[in-house]
Amino acid sequence: MKIRKRISYWILAVLLPVLCIQSCANQETRNQRIDKHKPENPKKNSSNSASADDNASGEEEHPWEETDSWEIEDWAQAYLDYVNTYEFSDSWTYSLIYVDEDEIPELVMDTGVEAGGCMILTWQEGILDVLQTLRLNFTYVEKGNLLCNSEGNMGYYYDNVFTIEDGKWVFIAGGTYEDGPDGPRFDENDNYIYDYYWMEQAVEQEEYEAELGKIYPEKKGKIPEIYYIKDELFSLLKTGQTMSANHRYELLVEDITWAKAREACQEKGGYLATLTSWEEFERVQEQIISEEKTAVTFYVGADWERYQSYRWLEPEVKDGYSMLDHYNALFRDFWLEGEPSYTGLTESGEEVDEEYVALIYRSADGRCYLNDVPEDILAAAPSYEGKIGYICEYNE
Repeated sequence: MKIRKRISYWILAVLLPVLCIQSCANQETRNQRIDKHKPENPKKNSSNSASADDNASGEEEHPWEETDSWEIEDWAQAYLDYVNTYEFSDSWTYSLIYVDEDEIPELVMDTGVEAGGCMILTWQEGILDVLQTLRLNFTYVEKGNLLCNSEGNMGYYYDNVFTIEDGKWVFIAGGTYEDGPDGPRFDENDNYIYDYYWMEQAVEQEEYEAELGKIYPEKKGKIPEIYYIKDELFSLLKTGQTMSANHRYELLVEDITWAKAREACQEKGGYLATLTSWEEFERVQEQIISEEKTAVTFYVGADWERYQSYRWLEPEVKDGYSMLDHYNALFRDFWLEGEPSYTGLTESGEEVDEEYVALIYRSADGRCYLNDVPEDILAAAPSYEGKIGYICEYNE
């Protein structure tokens, strides 16, 4: 049975103060996918970024990157305290974005599941305020003080626009479009026909789009470009650097198995590389390019295990949130398109399990990807002789 629902904006006005939790200092406190990152500027999302005129350098400002005589800011401590109030925060991903014009970033807490949505924190003069999105998808105008939560499911869709005023999230306006009373309808070109409502008033599609366009410049809207797991976020907020900032990597070319590669790294005093941030991913990618080893398939420190998912293995990443699955807003874009596939074919045509992970460079895209592979690549694909390797990571 299909369940249909309309949200009354009178009800929304009542619910928003509950969803947008306002905490003072003395209180307890993607229908669209990120474009593939390019090595020359992997952080920049070309299809979703603001125009070059809005940001001539092409880079986001990150005031927390100043590491000399580091001292944690009040806003950063407030974010850390809030994240720690959630039992399952280890399994979420996080992004620091700029919605309003001040120098304090907003924090996105992405639960990875539609029912959980995202919590978007803002902080101003001792006040922490939280916007709870409906489902996961939203865009924002960087430094333009506008955020649009646009999502929906099963014939009911919405666009709700918010701004930050005096440190608090404020609902500006929004609308819904949905199936008719008798279910889905189609025009002569098999396109869906919806009933449109703007601020609860019935309107035509053209008027709906015009009203939305008046308050939200969709072409300037962007999605978060860089996500972090919890440990990486905490490292950034506490020290101004990711956990791997001072790590060293060794690229070794040798026709061995994944297990032997892991053992070899441990004997060297390191471990198979554990890539837990885009910054780390980029550094390893740059090293592969600079050492001219782009033709090598490198084992890295992840395998398929008891959580029924691929996960990083080393101790600096805790069990439970290090899973390399597509619910994770960070790691899903590490993977080659269509991967992980979990199984593959040997060069002789036999099916083989792919329970281990490797880093490969694809010249067509000019970047690296993760790919699942068998434990013994050479046994499955003899043509890879001389093109197998592994990456050892050292905490130095």
